[in-house]
Amino acid sequence: MESLKRVFILGSCVSRDALEQVPGAFEVAAYLARTSMASIGMARVDDASAREVVANLPSAFQRRMLFNDLDKTTLATIAATPHDVLLVDCIDERFPLVRADDSFYSYSGEMQKGGLSIEGRETIAPDSDAFVEAWLAGFEKFLGAIDTSRVVLNRALWAEHFPDGTPVSSMGWIRRSNATLCRLYDVVAERWTLPSIDYPDALIVGDPAHRWGVAPYHYTQPFYEHTIASLRALVDAR
Repeated sequence: MESLKRVFILGSCVSRDALEQVPGAFEVAAYLARTSMASIGMARVDDASAREVVANLPSAFQRRMLFNDLDKTTLATIAATPHDVLLVDCIDERFPLVRADDSFYSYSGEMQKGGLSIEGRETIAPDSDAFVEAWLAGFEKFLGAIDTSRVVLNRALWAEHFPDGTPVSSMGWIRRSNATLCRLYDVVAERWTLPSIDYPDALIVGDPAHRWGVAPYHYTQPFYEHTIASLRALVDAR
């Protein structure tokens, strides 16, 4: 029996949930979230306040993700982890970047809830030109450091509505975030040709009963089934 293809996820729950919601299709080789492509290849962040917040997080998973972001170990982890597919999504690019000397780290929800103050710190908003410029530079470094033949871009967008048509959240917030995502997807498409997963509008629907709660990036089951079917087709075509 042929073994399952191993997928390294660099992105968010959007990709992880697909592999969990449709079991038996692929094996998760590793999963890294809460880090921005903009900080790929940058120096380790020694910000004592940020590190204290992370060290005090109650979740071992959250600590591992955020220390990876601060330590800039993403590329080393990818290199050390056998995988057949490197699935990238941009949902966690919704967080501002905080500058720390010559590096960045993500001002993630965990950092915010942990009480890290950004007063007096330089930040870069996700919907800014500076963010897109930094992200593009990081993506170029990323592609130069990994096996690009394994990359698949999961071009997910936030859901505006639940199945009954009611809004998932503030429509302005969702549409601003989707505009940022589209900018990132567009700058990639302008420069590189990468296998990608796209979604019909009819599938971009929020799930009011999602296991992780209500959010514009928590979808109904058909969304995840489309992710897996598309990923299978891309892998089989290689």
